[in-house]
Amino acid sequence: MFMDSGGKRRTIRIGVWVTILGLLLGVLSSIIMATEADAHTALRSISPQDGSSLATAPTQVVLTFDEAVSTSFATVTVTGAQGVVSAGKAVVAGATVTQALLPNLPNGRYAVAYRVVSDDGHPVSDKSTFTIAVATSPSQTAGPSATPLPATPGSAASTAPTLASGSDGTNGGLGLRVGLAVGVAALALVGGTALVASSRRRSGE
Repeated sequence: MFMDSGGKRRTIRIGVWVTILGLLLGVLSSIIMATEADAHTALRSISPQDGSSLATAPTQVVLTFDEAVSTSFATVTVTGAQGVVSAGKAVVAGATVTQALLPNLPNGRYAVAYRVVSDDGHPVSDKSTFTIAVATSPSQTAGPSATPLPATPGSAASTAPTLASGSDGTNGGLGLRVGLAVGVAALALVGGTALVASSRRRSGE
C-alpha cells in the first residue's frame, strides 16, 4: 500500500512537471515567433499617403521602411486609367525607395504596388492608392468658342451695316445721280407745263 501511494505521488509530480514544461515551451515559442515577426521589414510611411487626394500631380512615390532593404529586388509600379505611369526603375537608398513618375499626370485614381526584400531575405509587398484632383480654371473648361472674336472691318458683321446705311461710295453715288435725274425731270415737266399754259392763254387772247 505504501509503495503504491508513493508511485502515485511520483506519477502526479511527473505529470505536473510535464505540464509546466509544456506551458513554458509554448510561451517561449510564442516569444520567439513574435520576435521574428518584429524583425521583418515593415513600411513606416508612403508619399503620397494611402487614400489621399492631391491638388497637384506628384512627380514621385517615396516609401520609407524601418530598416534597409535590398537594392536588387525593389519594384514599385504605379498605374492609372491610362496604364503604367511609373518612369524607370525604383531607386533604393538604405531604407528609402523612390519611384519617379511621368510628368503632368491627369486627374484620376492611381494604384501603387510595391515589393521589396529585407536584408534577411524576407519579402514585403503591399498596395496603396491616391487620387489626383487638380482644380481647372473657367477658361480651361469653357473651350475656345466661349469668347466671341471681335469683328474685323472686312468681316460680314461689319459689311452688313455698312451696306444698309448707304455709306458705300458706289451705292451712294448711284442714289445721288438717280435723285438728280428725277429732280431735273420734275423741273422740266413743270417748266414745260407752264410754257404750254402760257402759250394757250396768249392764243386765247
